[in-house]
Amino acid sequence: MPNYLHTAGGDLNSSFPWSITMVSASSGSEAAANTAWANGWTAAWGVTAFAALFPTTTNLNYASTSTASADFKQTTKTVQTLNLVGTGTTSLPYQVAEVVTWRTASATKWGRGRWYLPAMDTTVLATGGFLLSTAAQTAIVDGLNAALTAWVGELTFQVLHRKATLSGPGADTLTTITGGDVANKFVIQRRRADKLVPARMDLTF
Repeated sequence: MPNYLHTAGGDLNSSFPWSITMVSASSGSEAAANTAWANGWTAAWGVTAFAALFPTTTNLNYASTSTASADFKQTTKTVQTLNLVGTGTTSLPYQVAEVVTWRTASATKWGRGRWYLPAMDTTVLATGGFLLSTAAQTAIVDGLNAALTAWVGELTFQVLHRKATLSGPGADTLTTITGGDVANKFVIQRRRADKLVPARMDLTF
């Protein structure tokens, strides 16, 4: 059964790229795997509350799938153009991200994977700020559950171990993902908009 390397991504503030990746095993062709991958994102954005999590200047404009080599490098590649746009108004800072955690049967550090979703609309904050609201958390789950309907059956998601672990999988091996969750705590994804040159104002001494 072939393994596939998936990427989905777009732009923040119509300027800076963002992307997330996933590895899967599938009996289908590369084209079929990418169709399922793209259809999942279309289904997620089709959930009104999910689309509202992101401002109109944030989009997801492509989904790609590459057949993995034995050492999990890209070989052939299929790309589908998408035009999925947020419906919110004002974004949180570029690097502020909400995490989706993907879990395997192993309750270890190497037994899980992460997605960093793009910066969200300010309305996702809980009352008083600091945390993600329950409503926004529910919207993420609803959107991704809609996506999973397209993914599960066609794609079996995996955690890829690039390096050997001390007491677990070896290098370039996979562990099947069996579940996932969304926390209400934000994290920082420093690579987002890392090319942005900030405007500075001098202090007076």
